[in-house]
Amino acid sequence: MRIEDYLSKINNLRLVEHRVGLAVNAELEELILKVALENSQSYFTLEMLFQKAENNGMALNPETFQFIANGYGLLFMDEKETGNVCFAHSQELRPEFKQSCTAIDVFDLSYAILNSSLYREDLKINELKIPIPQDVVVFWKLVQIGNELRGKEKE
Repeated sequence: MRIEDYLSKINNLRLVEHRVGLAVNAELEELILKVALENSQSYFTLEMLFQKAENNGMALNPETFQFIANGYGLLFMDEKETGNVCFAHSQELRPEFKQSCTAIDVFDLSYAILNSSLYREDLKINELKIPIPQDVVVFWKLVQIGNELRGKEKE
Protein backbone atom coordinates (compact mmCIF):
# COMPACT_ATOMS: atom_id res chain seq x y z
CA MET A 1 0.00 0.00 0.00
CA ARG A 2 1.38 3.39 -0.95
CA ILE A 3 1.69 6.07 1.73
CA GLU A 4 -0.79 8.30 -0.13
CA ASP A 5 -3.34 5.46 -0.07
CA TYR A 6 -2.82 4.96 3.65
CA LEU A 7 -3.21 8.67 4.37
CA SER A 8 -6.42 8.65 2.33
CA LYS A 9 -7.64 5.69 4.38
CA ILE A 10 -6.89 7.55 7.61
CA ASN A 11 -8.68 10.66 6.35
CA ASN A 12 -11.67 8.55 5.30
CA LEU A 13 -12.15 7.58 8.94
CA ARG A 14 -13.63 11.05 9.33
CA LEU A 15 -16.48 10.01 7.05
CA VAL A 16 -17.24 6.67 8.70
CA GLU A 17 -19.83 6.80 11.46
CA HIS A 18 -19.87 3.15 12.54
CA ARG A 19 -16.91 0.84 12.44
CA VAL A 20 -17.02 -2.92 12.59
CA GLY A 21 -16.32 -4.31 16.05
CA LEU A 22 -12.99 -6.14 16.18
CA ALA A 23 -11.41 -8.45 18.71
CA VAL A 24 -8.72 -5.85 19.38
CA ASN A 25 -11.23 -3.16 20.43
CA ALA A 26 -10.95 -3.86 24.18
CA GLU A 27 -7.15 -3.70 24.13
CA LEU A 28 -7.24 -0.63 21.88
CA GLU A 29 -9.63 1.24 24.18
CA GLU A 30 -7.57 0.34 27.23
CA LEU A 31 -4.36 1.63 25.61
CA ILE A 32 -6.04 4.82 24.39
CA LEU A 33 -7.40 5.49 27.87
CA LYS A 34 -3.90 4.99 29.28
CA VAL A 35 -2.48 7.48 26.75
CA ALA A 36 -5.25 9.98 27.54
CA LEU A 37 -4.56 9.73 31.27
CA GLU A 38 -0.85 10.47 30.74
CA ASN A 39 -1.71 14.12 30.04
CA SER A 40 1.12 14.15 27.53
CA GLN A 41 1.73 17.41 25.76
CA SER A 42 3.38 15.63 22.84
CA TYR A 43 1.24 15.20 19.77
CA PHE A 44 1.31 15.48 16.00
CA THR A 45 -1.24 16.09 13.29
CA LEU A 46 -1.54 14.29 9.99
CA GLU A 47 -0.56 17.52 8.26
CA MET A 48 2.70 17.62 10.23
CA LEU A 49 3.74 14.28 8.73
CA PHE A 50 4.02 15.73 5.23
CA GLN A 51 5.69 18.58 3.41
CA LYS A 52 5.31 19.82 -0.14
CA ALA A 53 7.58 18.16 -2.66
CA GLU A 54 9.21 19.70 -5.71
CA ASN A 55 6.56 18.48 -8.16
CA ASN A 56 3.64 19.90 -6.09
CA GLY A 57 3.26 16.45 -4.54
CA MET A 58 3.56 15.40 -0.94
CA ALA A 59 6.66 14.00 0.74
CA LEU A 60 7.29 12.78 4.25
CA ASN A 61 8.45 15.40 6.72
CA PRO A 62 11.51 13.71 8.25
CA GLU A 63 11.66 16.20 11.13
CA THR A 64 8.29 15.10 12.52
CA PHE A 65 9.13 11.42 12.19
CA GLN A 66 12.53 12.02 13.80
CA PHE A 67 10.84 13.90 16.69
CA ILE A 68 8.55 10.92 17.34
CA ALA A 69 11.38 8.39 17.07
CA ASN A 70 13.68 10.44 19.33
CA GLY A 71 11.03 10.41 22.05
CA TYR A 72 11.53 6.65 22.33
CA GLY A 73 15.26 6.58 21.69
CA LEU A 74 14.63 4.97 18.29
CA LEU A 75 16.16 5.62 14.90
CA PHE A 76 13.81 6.74 12.16
CA MET A 77 14.44 4.54 9.13
CA ASP A 78 13.40 5.76 5.72
CA GLU A 79 11.30 3.17 3.89
CA LYS A 80 13.85 3.20 1.06
CA GLU A 81 16.39 1.48 3.28
CA THR A 82 16.23 -2.28 2.98
CA GLY A 83 17.70 -5.27 4.67
CA ASN A 84 16.91 -7.35 7.67
CA VAL A 85 20.13 -7.15 9.65
CA CYS A 86 19.86 -9.31 12.77
CA PHE A 87 16.07 -9.40 12.39
CA ALA A 88 15.87 -5.69 13.21
CA HIS A 89 12.56 -5.34 11.34
CA SER A 90 11.16 -8.77 12.13
CA GLN A 91 7.54 -8.96 13.34
CA GLU A 92 8.73 -11.53 15.90
CA LEU A 93 11.07 -9.06 17.63
CA ARG A 94 9.65 -7.99 20.99
CA PRO A 95 8.94 -4.24 21.22
CA GLU A 96 11.44 -3.60 23.99
CA PHE A 97 14.24 -4.74 21.67
CA LYS A 98 13.29 -2.69 18.61
CA GLN A 99 15.75 0.07 17.85
CA SER A 100 14.12 1.77 14.87
CA CYS A 101 10.75 2.75 13.50
CA THR A 102 9.46 3.57 10.03
CA ALA A 103 6.85 5.88 8.58
CA ILE A 104 4.38 3.01 8.32
CA ASP A 105 4.77 2.45 12.09
CA VAL A 106 3.68 6.05 12.71
CA PHE A 107 0.78 5.65 10.27
CA ASP A 108 -0.27 2.43 12.03
CA LEU A 109 -0.12 4.28 15.37
CA SER A 110 -2.32 7.03 13.92
CA TYR A 111 -4.75 4.53 12.44
CA ALA A 112 -5.14 2.70 15.75
CA ILE A 113 -5.71 5.91 17.72
CA LEU A 114 -8.21 7.25 15.20
CA ASN A 115 -10.15 3.97 15.31
CA SER A 116 -10.75 4.27 19.05
CA SER A 117 -14.11 5.41 20.41
CA LEU A 118 -12.36 8.15 22.41
CA TYR A 119 -11.39 9.93 19.17
CA ARG A 120 -14.58 9.20 17.22
CA GLU A 121 -16.01 12.68 17.86
CA ASP A 122 -12.64 14.36 17.33
CA LEU A 123 -12.50 13.02 13.76
CA LYS A 124 -14.75 15.91 12.72
CA ILE A 125 -12.08 18.43 13.71
CA ASN A 126 -9.84 19.60 10.87
CA GLU A 127 -6.57 19.62 12.82
CA LEU A 128 -6.87 16.45 14.85
CA LYS A 129 -4.11 16.14 17.46
CA ILE A 130 -2.79 12.58 17.70
CA PRO A 131 -1.12 12.02 21.09
CA ILE A 132 2.31 10.44 21.28
CA PRO A 133 2.29 7.76 24.01
CA GLN A 134 5.00 8.25 26.61
CA ASP A 135 5.62 4.51 27.02
CA VAL A 136 7.44 2.81 24.14
CA VAL A 137 5.64 -0.49 24.85
CA VAL A 138 2.28 1.27 24.44
CA PHE A 139 3.58 2.83 21.22
CA TRP A 140 4.48 -0.60 19.78
CA LYS A 141 1.19 -2.18 20.93
CA LEU A 142 -0.76 0.59 19.17
CA VAL A 143 1.40 0.14 16.07
CA GLN A 144 0.57 -3.58 16.12
CA ILE A 145 -3.17 -2.88 16.51
CA GLY A 146 -3.08 -0.35 13.67
CA ASN A 147 -1.34 -2.94 11.50
CA GLU A 148 -4.01 -5.53 12.37
CA LEU A 149 -6.82 -3.08 11.61
CA ARG A 150 -5.25 -2.25 8.26
CA GLY A 151 -4.84 -5.96 7.51
CA LYS A 152 -8.47 -6.76 8.37
CA GLU A 153 -9.74 -4.09 6.01
CA LYS A 154 -7.86 -5.71 3.11
CA GLU A 155 -9.95 -8.88 3.57
